[in-house]
Amino acid sequence: MAITTLDGVIAGFLPPENIYKSGPTMEAAGVMHSLFLAAGRPGAGTAPATGINGAALTTLSGQIPFTNPTGGAFKYLARADVSSTVFGTLLLFDRLWHNSGTVVTTTTAQTITFPGLPARDMGGSTDGVGVQIGIEVMTATTNAGAIANTTISYTNSAGTAGRTGTIPSFPATAVAGTFVPFTLAAGDVGVRSVQSITLGTSYVAGAISLVAYRQVARIPLPAANGTTLLDAVQLGMPRLYDNTVLWPVWLASSTSGVTVHAQLVYTEG
Repeated sequence: MAITTLDGVIAGFLPPENIYKSGPTMEAAGVMHSLFLAAGRPGAGTAPATGINGAALTTLSGQIPFTNPTGGAFKYLARADVSSTVFGTLLLFDRLWHNSGTVVTTTTAQTITFPGLPARDMGGSTDGVGVQIGIEVMTATTNAGAIANTTISYTNSAGTAGRTGTIPSFPATAVAGTFVPFTLAAGDVGVRSVQSITLGTSYVAGAISLVAYRQVARIPLPAANGTTLLDAVQLGMPRLYDNTVLWPVWLASSTSGVTVHAQLVYTEG
């Protein structure tokens, strides 16, 4: 059952998960960088090999450790204690689906037969409320300039098909780890499925994956080597549904590489 009091939050505290990630040079200030491939704890993940249709995710090598609650209990993120070597923002995402096999030199639509989301949208369903789509660069691209015509065709969380998501500017020569979200069509609040991706302009070389994700937490780190501590109230006590696949993403303030130290505490009840 849901935790509804601070006493319940405290009573349900679990041992902390200690996170350490060391990221390489970033693409640019204001561009997100996935730490999925970065070394540390948890260890570096490996690039997806699921093919163009991808796979719904219930566990993944390289994710932040997570175990399902037992006996009908609910699980939440209750505390985050984070420091970083440069200032920026740490984002925690639940990775719901990803794919591989997008041909980076094909500029026409590449069809995806979507396998469906796991039941981990904002309401714990497969509708896709709050679910976003991004491109994660697994191997650096070599496009000489920024690209403004990358799109996806998707079905929104209300079940309306034929919607178009756009990346206004995919960066030139994007380094591995670069993570760029799609903007959704006006009025849409989430993605239920993806039907195709159209790069529009060749990325020339490299490897990319589409990722469906839900943002769980946003932790600002305004000073290098300072610490931000957020409790359950400040975090909004986001629920972590069964089989959550958490991973960290850095919103960069510069191209400098970053080392992140974090301690996450879950509560269950």
